[in-house]
Amino acid sequence: MKNKIKQLFLKTKVQSIIIRNYSNYSDPNFYYFTGLSREKYENNFLILRKGIKPLIITSALEGAGIPQSKNYLVKTAKNSKQFISILKKEAKGKLIGLNLDAMPVNSLKKLNKVLKGKKFVDASKEINEIRSTKTKEEINRIKKACEITEKTFSKIKSFFRVGMTELELASELEFQAKKFGAEELAFPLIVASGTNSSVPHHNTSNKKIKKTELILIDFGVKFKGYCSDLTRMFFSGKTPKKFSELYEKVAEAKKLAENELGEKKDYSLAFKSADEFIQKELGQKLMHDIGHGLGLETHDFPKKNFGEKNLLEENTVLTIEPGYYKKGFGGIRIEDDYLITKKGFKKLSNAPKKITEI
Repeated sequence: MKNKIKQLFLKTKVQSIIIRNYSNYSDPNFYYFTGLSREKYENNFLILRKGIKPLIITSALEGAGIPQSKNYLVKTAKNSKQFISILKKEAKGKLIGLNLDAMPVNSLKKLNKVLKGKKFVDASKEINEIRSTKTKEEINRIKKACEITEKTFSKIKSFFRVGMTELELASELEFQAKKFGAEELAFPLIVASGTNSSVPHHNTSNKKIKKTELILIDFGVKFKGYCSDLTRMFFSGKTPKKFSELYEKVAEAKKLAENELGEKKDYSLAFKSADEFIQKELGQKLMHDIGHGLGLETHDFPKKNFGEKNLLEENTVLTIEPGYYKKGFGGIRIEDDYLITKKGFKKLSNAPKKITEI
């Protein structure tokens, strides 16, 4: 991470960047630059400094749990007055960078009072840019998260039963994933059965899964802080031809989108290719974007607006997830995770060629 911090200061004119964790919100960048579980270190400050080791300012309550590391220094404040004193001393330079994407307005006002004479600038764009490309270690963690998710999907036949609720199936998937090494879910697991599958972000419910129903499962886990995000289709019984044919069309749209991936290629063309195909073959526009960045967050960097031009960089990790949805009928979505390479892409997961019967 030392190289990432060096890259960050090459992109900005500041000499210090302040990142803060709160009691009700944890900035993912706290974990990114320290490797410390962000949920555990409430109300801590992280100061990144040009040419100097990062510094964590913590309380006596939290400080005892921070392990020693060659990657950062730690200073413990006994009270708020001492916190302010350390912050004044250690925030180097007149120009201070802040991650305004994750800083409440009230916190910014307090910093202005505490650090009088300092000028604050938004460093979120520069932070986001360095997070967009992944290190080898980050890629390996995402790969492992994908492996755990796929392994869990492969076991679904052993615990699925007709009559169980969507929530029960979701709980079983989470339990199995944790047995395989997942830390936690990457996002609220979606199990959408029957006509519920026509709602892209269905809230998993107490609906009982019937025999001969389509089941859409959107599922991801975290491994050492990094996320996977996969969507798979299942059928409780023998899959009718109408669903098999739809699946093949969505899979073909996904393949067309994949063909647009690669270094310096425009990510929006992946959407365009899939959207044009779905419109031609199924008479429907894509209801959502073709995918998103993946990393510490499920919707990680690069982040972009719907269909917006975005040139991809080597070692970016992202998803491709075309879908078809029809109210009262159901929906089909297929989602895999990809690593962008100089020559194109590497798949980090592999969706089945047909709907899995369970």
